[in-house]
Order: sequence, then C-alpha cells, then structure tokens
Amino acid sequence: MLTPDEWVLDERGGLLPLAKWQKTVDVMARVFNAPAGFIVQYASEGFQVVISSDQESNPYEAGIIIPADTNLFCKKVVEQQGILYVADARGDRYWETNPEVSEDGFRSYLGLPVKWPTGEPFGTICVMDFNTTDYQKDYVDLVGELRDLIEADLAILSQYQVISNLAMTDELTKLYNRRGFYAVAQQRLTLARRSNLSLGLLYMDMNGLKDINDTHGHSAGDVALKRLGDVLAGEVRENDTAARLSGDEFVMLVAANSTEQLDHVQQRLVDSMAAQELSVSIGAVLIDDGSAPLAYWIEEADKRMYQNKRA
Repeated sequence: MLTPDEWVLDERGGLLPLAKWQKTVDVMARVFNAPAGFIVQYASEGFQVVISSDQESNPYEAGIIIPADTNLFCKKVVEQQGILYVADARGDRYWETNPEVSEDGFRSYLGLPVKWPTGEPFGTICVMDFNTTDYQKDYVDLVGELRDLIEADLAILSQYQVISNLAMTDELTKLYNRRGFYAVAQQRLTLARRSNLSLGLLYMDMNGLKDINDTHGHSAGDVALKRLGDVLAGEVRENDTAARLSGDEFVMLVAANSTEQLDHVQQRLVDSMAAQELSVSIGAVLIDDGSAPLAYWIEEADKRMYQNKRA
C-alpha cells in the first residue's frame, strides 16, 4: 500500500489519474496566463514534481526531486499548511536563497496545500510567474477547487488500496490469504529469476486443530490459528512473505541460498511454535529453478509436508 513517504510516481498500478491531473494543471496555467503550474509531492526525501504544466516556459519537468532543506515556496506551504501568495518575491529577503527566484527568475507564487485522506501533507498545487501578479480572490478560490479534485482522487486511491488489502488479507490471522500470497509471491519469484537468486518455500499444516475444535469448540481453534499466525508474522523478515492458504494450512516464502539456510529457517519456526505450545508439520523446498511456476513449488512443498506428517 502506498504510504505518505512514498512517491506517487513510483505507483505502478496505474491507479492515479495522472493524465487527468496533467490536464488540470495545464488548464490552470492557461487560465492564470502563467508560465508554469505544478502538483508537487512532499516526502522525507524532499519535494518531487508530480505534474508540470506542458509549456516551453516551464523550467521544471515532472519527476525531478528537490532536497528537503531547499528554501522553496512549496516548502513554506507544507510547513504552514495554508495558502501562500507571493505577488513579488524580489522585495522579500526571505526568498533570496530560493533557487526558484535567484536562479529561475520566478517572482510570483500562488500555492495551496494538498493533503492525504489522513490529513497528512501530500504536497501542493501551485502556479508561478516570472512577472509580478495581482490575483483576486476568485483566482485563489479556483486553485482551491482544483486542489479539492486532487484530494478526492487521493481519497479514491486510498479507499481502493484498503479494499484491495482486505481482499488479499486473511481476516483471522492478518496474514496474506491465498490470493494475496500468489500475487506477492509471483512478483518475488520473477525478481529472483531475473537476479539468479534462490528462494525457499515452507508449507505448514497445523497439527491437532481438529481435536481442538472438537474438544473446545471452533472459537478455541481460531485462537490457536491466530497464535500460529502471530508466530509467523514475528518470524517474517523484510524479504519474506507469510500467508494462510486455507483452514490450517500456512505457507512462507523466504530468502534462502541453500538447503542449509532453509533448514535453519525451518528449525527456527519449529522452535518458535513450540514456545507457544503449537505443533506444525512442515514441507520445505528450495526454489532454484526459475523456470517452474509457483504452483509447482507449492505442490512439491505440500507433498513433502504430508510425507513428514505421516512419518
């Protein structure tokens, strides 16, 4: 899920209406008869131009990142979370170190803050001019209306991501469900194939769940499954993926360059389960042949799990 500290231009799902935003900024620049208009995003890394008006007079292209400590008009908007209108920056010493003024020659700036649905700063929408300006309230209100459209799109993106996350998450354990695991694991497998790296797949079946359900009820079984999910979540490293595929069956995709590494991960899981008075049967396979599909490796790990369960 996209977070406020990630660049929206890195979002590869095509969920943001960037073409619509481009038209919005282009129209805004024309209405203001301004040489440049922008949508700018703020993150810890700095300020990135998301949309730049399509004009020869515009010195900034979409995608450029300006360091966070740079004295920018947009930085002031983000800091104060309010409208900033500078009619003529030449008469204000505060802007002497602003490269937009000292290097690019901009004099005028009108910008409004754009927020994520959470209320956190997203960035700004703004128009800039090389000449002194005298914008009336109607012009400021217009930028406010355009800002509201951008924020509405961000809200739709956020809602979609929440729904998508729910569709890929197991409600009980909060791990990935089958759909989520296949989506994420396939990406990992493709990346490993390109990088000539190996992965390990562990297929797990919880022992004794039927007895727990029969003896203590399904609510007790759910508690046990939740505890198992918590153990897996605690063992997941940055590049690992854990999921509940169905009922009492779980799976983990881990970084492993050898069977020895995979055995170590498996033993770590067994020990962690035992500490929580849980028991699982595990089948593990080292994925060192990138040509085979993910379903093949899951089936192989499943077979080994049942072999170990019967042993």
